[in-house]
Amino acid sequence: MNDYILDLKLSIQRALLGEITPNIRCVTINIINKKIELSFFIDGKVTEDDQENISCIETEVIADFEDDFDIETNIKRIDYPYPIVIEQGYCVYRRKED
Repeated sequence: MNDYILDLKLSIQRALLGEITPNIRCVTINIINKKIELSFFIDGKVTEDDQENISCIETEVIADFEDDFDIETNIKRIDYPYPIVIEQGYCVYRRKED
């Protein structure tokens, strides 16, 4: 297991507090070397408010790591009931769906 994955899991859980909105279906994370990847799967149109909330989450996460880490954030629109396929990384939030 990556040396930083536990730190990243704790960081993202803290950063998500109070930022999850009903249209967020899933959040995944991954870390390879010193590159952090955050992926947000949104149900419906991605609004400016969504982008601002996700930017706040991203800022909280990167603040927990040293300056030599890079962060990449992906926002993907996948409307319900289309399935979300997680190709790599860890799911840290998943909305309850039928």
